[in-house]
Amino acid sequence: MADNDDPKYPVGYKKPPRQTQFKPGQSGNAKGRPKGAKNFATVFEKELRTPIDVTENGKRKRMSKREAVAKQAVNKAVTGDPKAIVVVLNEARFYENQNQLPVPQDAIVSPEDQIVMDNIVRRIRQADPAVPDPHPPSDPPSEDQPDRPPQSNDEGES
Repeated sequence: MADNDDPKYPVGYKKPPRQTQFKPGQSGNAKGRPKGAKNFATVFEKELRTPIDVTENGKRKRMSKREAVAKQAVNKAVTGDPKAIVVVLNEARFYENQNQLPVPQDAIVSPEDQIVMDNIVRRIRQADPAVPDPHPPSDPPSEDQPDRPPQSNDEGES
């Protein structure tokens, strides 16, 4: 390259000398990460899925290493190993929390709160007529029970 010796090229901040710059087609990490290199989590997961032969109750069974580890942890916990008991109970608690069904909103809201929420929704829908009411009232309010908005509470609650 003839410009390597260009005396007009300024060397300084963000302008390294030409002889130390990467040449065209050359990267800073020539070897780099090899193609197909796997991270630890991938290798670990693959190893846990590997099947092994296990003798259980005198019979040979084929199961994954993950299943064998779980079985061994539970068996140790049953024999009274305190560390295994903690591991098994923590895992059981984790999976129980994962499999819980969501609590329906009706179970959380009291009837008074539901009336307030219905009134708020009704007022929002009256303000914006473009939004259709998905649950029209089944029983219109009777004249002896007027549909009135919730009263404010003056006890300092916000």
